[in-house]
Amino acid sequence: MRPLIKIMFSFDNVMITLGTIGVSAALYFIPQNFDFLNPVGQALQDLDLTDMVFSKFTDETKTSVDTSIVIVNIGNEDRQGIARIVRNINKYSPKVVGIDAFFRMPKDEYGDSVLAESFRSTNNLILVSKVAFKTSDEREFDTLETSNPMFMKGVKTGYANLIVDQMRSFMTCRETTIQERYAGKVEPSFALAMADVFAPSKAALARKRHEGIESINFRGNESSFYHVDVDMALDSMADLSIVSNKVVILGFMGASLGAKSFEDNFFTPLNEQYVGRSFPDMYGCVVHANILAMILHENYIDHMPFWWSIVVGFFVLVANVMFFTYMYTRYESWYDVIAVSTQLFESLAMLFLIVFVFSNYDYKLALTPALFGVFLVGTVHDLYQDSVKKIILTSISRIQRRKRFASSRKPPRTAPPGATDLE
Repeated sequence: MRPLIKIMFSFDNVMITLGTIGVSAALYFIPQNFDFLNPVGQALQDLDLTDMVFSKFTDETKTSVDTSIVIVNIGNEDRQGIARIVRNINKYSPKVVGIDAFFRMPKDEYGDSVLAESFRSTNNLILVSKVAFKTSDEREFDTLETSNPMFMKGVKTGYANLIVDQMRSFMTCRETTIQERYAGKVEPSFALAMADVFAPSKAALARKRHEGIESINFRGNESSFYHVDVDMALDSMADLSIVSNKVVILGFMGASLGAKSFEDNFFTPLNEQYVGRSFPDMYGCVVHANILAMILHENYIDHMPFWWSIVVGFFVLVANVMFFTYMYTRYESWYDVIAVSTQLFESLAMLFLIVFVFSNYDYKLALTPALFGVFLVGTVHDLYQDSVKKIILTSISRIQRRKRFASSRKPPRTAPPGATDLE
């Protein structure tokens, strides 16, 4: 044990370890603090290896359709059209009706009145709200925005905010919060508000998780849910019995299903082009359906704690430094081949482990510090052994020579005045 500790804490290994940590920290912080590197930092920030599981390894055709949720496309219908859709749905007694649309301002009197009447005749109606700030300087939400009061009689609300950076149009929607505080009150998310009515025990479990931010475990796009297009929803003669005793989510999914639109459309991990995306792939109401499905099926994504990722990264780095130093001193002629092969193998092994664990266990391994260490340790080790170490040894040698030279120039000691020679 002692020889191992001695090797681990040798001067060379300590310097290489500290150097690798320093370079890793620089590569992490520099792109965030220099404007000309912002695009690089933003692009790296939006990359998540687990997106591959959703976009490449998940076959929606083999995923069972969620039979508890029905998504209804409201298209470009006005308020009269939406009222007609709501009335047609109400004929089949849905358990919960959630509408992912705001009705903030009064419009034509007749359209407003028929929409308000259809809302009053709907059992367990959930309308979206929005938690917001009065000023940009606020750190906590202090405002709740809702539809016009004429539509709010007897309805419940849930905020529709999704976690995306509005200043970065390419950012991916992959996370959500279950509930938020505003002005001393608590507002549930749109999905949680619907779960409160449809499955109270599932909603209670979601609240008990105490996760500030939840990663969305995407089930799939609209094909993973029962869905109804706007034309069928408007047809009073259509058989909409599919909505009976279900959660029905009304929202915009294009002028018709399959039509592309940028309105209320988001990039998600299901995007087939998880790098270099050009067109968003999922409408907001479908994102909410995925969040609701995650709550109802209790298939949450758990995360490796940050401190664990640092501990694992540190031990992986120390082990690599010790191995690289040993190979450099014992097998110098083979060192380059062994070092590159080791880095490649370890990197691929960790990437495979991240994807495998996430795909099979819904658990996100945070191995970024370990990957940084593996990626940089070879370069830092070579830089230290071939340059830095020589500079340090040369500097120490010069200092020692100066000390010896200075000591050799000191005058010999003489007896003080008045001293007696006893010999």
